[in-house]
Amino acid sequence: MKISNVFRNIGLAGYGVLILTYTVLYYTQFSKTINLVNIGNIGKIVALLMLFLGFFSQKYSFKELLLFLGAIVFSAFVSYQNKTNDLVITVITIILLKNIEFKKIVEIDFFVRLISTLCIVFLSLLNYIPSLDIYRAAGVVRHSFGFYHPNLFGAYIMILTFEFIYLGYTKNKSKVRIWAILPIVLFVEKTTNDRSVVVSLLAFFVLYMLLRYTSLKRLSSKTFKFLLAVILFFVSTISILSTYLYNPTINLWIIINKLLSGRPELINSIVKQFYPVHLMGQPTPLVGDTNGIMMNGTIKYLFADNTYMAILVKFGIVTFALFILWVINNSFLMLSGENRIIMFCWLVAMLLWGLSESKIVIIQFNILLLSYVELNKKKE
Repeated sequence: MKISNVFRNIGLAGYGVLILTYTVLYYTQFSKTINLVNIGNIGKIVALLMLFLGFFSQKYSFKELLLFLGAIVFSAFVSYQNKTNDLVITVITIILLKNIEFKKIVEIDFFVRLISTLCIVFLSLLNYIPSLDIYRAAGVVRHSFGFYHPNLFGAYIMILTFEFIYLGYTKNKSKVRIWAILPIVLFVEKTTNDRSVVVSLLAFFVLYMLLRYTSLKRLSSKTFKFLLAVILFFVSTISILSTYLYNPTINLWIIINKLLSGRPELINSIVKQFYPVHLMGQPTPLVGDTNGIMMNGTIKYLFADNTYMAILVKFGIVTFALFILWVINNSFLMLSGENRIIMFCWLVAMLLWGLSESKIVIIQFNILLLSYVELNKKKE
């Protein structure tokens, strides 16, 4: 085996360690009851060191290295501003896995995420890990199955589903796996009641059916790229407008706010009363604080559950612009190869999920941020 292949495999294993570290040490109920920050930091350092070794399996020009250095310095500065490290870790991971075949990364992600999820759920059912149960109206109970929150469990189920379908599709263009979405939607609805995940899964399913079994299957790569750009513009624009134009005295906004579980009102209060958007980000200690804050005699919990506004609030306007440009550039690569139908469905589903979740800007929830390398470039 060539030494470059050894380093590449070490880098891929490092990515697996990173996903495992976040899953077990940050996203379970263990992390809520036991302080695992130091162990988690060690896990992230080990993962990044392994990823760095994988960097040696690839060749770069001097110009590329300068660009990488600039990206790392910029993300480190923004992370320092925000007092978090998720952004800089995401940027470093993207750089260190550049030129690695996307399918191989998905295989590692799927294996690690599936095994760790099954273990967490199994230990939760045996009561070794507590489960968070949240009660909604009409007697609906949301279960986390050992994860930090039901939405986290729902997110993992969604990610695993998309990866499962993608791996089957790239192996032999299997059309059977898409039908797994329907029972999974029922499972998510009955267990976590995560409506954002349900919408994203159904969007993936409907899009796939339209693009596979109607005349739309003849759409060109350029058309896919145009549609993706329009959808990205739409979801980011509607996120910003719904935040700044929200008015609780107008009936239409009251209805929209109710349909979106109060997100427009909450994010509007964040940007107008606590954290106005800055150019290069800012610390946001109250956002995500489970202790809440007293407002008008009641405790209010500040959650920026919208990726596009979360980026603006936490990381600033420059990061938001770079995020949009990177998504467009990378998605255009995804839509140029033979897997463009499945990639388009996956991209749109994730962009829609970002309307009600803040997680698609970080690598542990959005593998589509990684540089897309497809060995076979034949057209469908």
